[in-house]
Amino acid sequence: MSNRINKRSLILIPFILAASLIIIPSIPRAHAATGLVCIATSGTATSCPASPPTIANLAAGSTLTIGVFIQGSDPMGGFDIYVKTDNTVLNPTAAVFGPLIAHPSSSIRCINNVGVEGACTLGTANAPGVVEMETIESTGVNECFGQASCSGLAFNITYTVQASSGTTPIAYPKAAGCTSSTADPTDCVLVFDSIGNILVETIQAGTYGAAAAATSLVSVVSGTDGNLYWSPFSGTWGTWQPLNGQSPSAPSLCASGTSTSELVIQGSDSGIYHKTFTSGSPGSFQPAWDRNPSGVTIGQPVCAVIGTTLYVVVRGASGELFATTFDLTAHTWGAWVDLQGSSPSTPALAATPAVSRLDLVVRGTNNQIYHKAFTSGGWAAAWDTSNRSPVPDKTIASPAIVSDGSQLNVVVIGTEGNLYYATLSFAGTWSTYTSLTGATPVTPTLVIDSANTLHLVVQGHDNAVYEKAHPSGGSWSATWTSGGGITKGSPAVAVLGTTLNVVTTGADARLWYNTFSGTTFSGWVFMNGAASTSPGVSTP
Repeated sequence: MSNRINKRSLILIPFILAASLIIIPSIPRAHAATGLVCIATSGTATSCPASPPTIANLAAGSTLTIGVFIQGSDPMGGFDIYVKTDNTVLNPTAAVFGPLIAHPSSSIRCINNVGVEGACTLGTANAPGVVEMETIESTGVNECFGQASCSGLAFNITYTVQASSGTTPIAYPKAAGCTSSTADPTDCVLVFDSIGNILVETIQAGTYGAAAAATSLVSVVSGTDGNLYWSPFSGTWGTWQPLNGQSPSAPSLCASGTSTSELVIQGSDSGIYHKTFTSGSPGSFQPAWDRNPSGVTIGQPVCAVIGTTLYVVVRGASGELFATTFDLTAHTWGAWVDLQGSSPSTPALAATPAVSRLDLVVRGTNNQIYHKAFTSGGWAAAWDTSNRSPVPDKTIASPAIVSDGSQLNVVVIGTEGNLYYATLSFAGTWSTYTSLTGATPVTPTLVIDSANTLHLVVQGHDNAVYEKAHPSGGSWSATWTSGGGITKGSPAVAVLGTTLNVVTTGADARLWYNTFSGTTFSGWVFMNGAASTSPGVSTP
């Protein structure tokens, strides 16, 4: 860049009135103000943004114009500034000088190492994705002459967006051949006054495209072709990707950490299989399945996680209930435990990690409601029940359960199809069941949010989705909130904070997504997929 400084010196000499003034090759740095050279989000910016800006992704093929603004600098006679992007994300196509230099001369506009005006400076940072803009005030008088500082739009750059996703810095390249106004002598940002003194500047870059967000939800389904598929959610649902497996029943997903979730399925051979999902952009499932070496099941397994142990309960070939564990660190299965009971429906399992407790609630073969706890590292020897005399408590489907940390909350479908709610203290005391004034033809879904509010989500007899809430310390809502839709099967629900994320199968087998926050549903969004069973959804 030193040859550019010498060239500027020669150009500026005719405008210097003092004939005896000699410009020496080593130009001193002289300044009263330290300016800022910044990336602005507008090609007509009138100031620098308060902090480095991030520009949201635009559709492929669209154009974006940004500005390069100089703010609070000493009065200046010209500049030579380079801006670089990844041209596979943002490709520069045009650049125009702004009003900062009123009478530009000896200008260079170099885009993608092609000279649009003048010749690109050799031996510097010029390359694909780089724009060099250089100009000199032709009058020989500094812009903002006599003022304490100088601000204005130096130039703007127009880019073509190459893809609808992706991110790139909009920044200043470095090169040994550049002369710099910053503390780093390799920064290709040079601002100078009318006699060639290098002015002192700081720089502020920008970013195009938010970095890809980590997956906040993952859904797994058995597709209409019988194969298993998964989709990540990071603001929108991603494409469905194969899991290289099949299942005749609905999948089970259990959150296991801030970035992981566990998938447990019944295989097409009735074996029990496991995979771990790890969040990322978009995240991934482990390549191979962990097959239990000896177990079989006649339906959907259920799972829960405490620490690094995955607990799994299944119905064996005869409907008898068995439990096992999977070590998430060693990737080894534990022994099977016969739970000494049977069920005609999928069991319900809930974990309370803070006290290393599991609760299992099932529909018995006599339709009565039974419970067994896992505490102190082992399962209770006997089942307890909520039965009352002379009319026993009964259900015609799988219960829905969730722990609030101090007690178990239970919702069942009574023999007449109506919904009922009870609690079970960790000391073993059942409450009586109370009517929730509603009914459903399929197993309900019960979850708890970060405010400790219970939410019951069901398919109504009109096939629409409904929600009813029970705030901590309060009571159940008097009425149901309708999410509409025409669905079939149990809704899958995952909670993020106080927002419910609902995935259901429509009457046409297509998959739909909705959220519930506060007191309203947001509306159904098609997930570009279809399923043959109820879907699974979890937070990783």
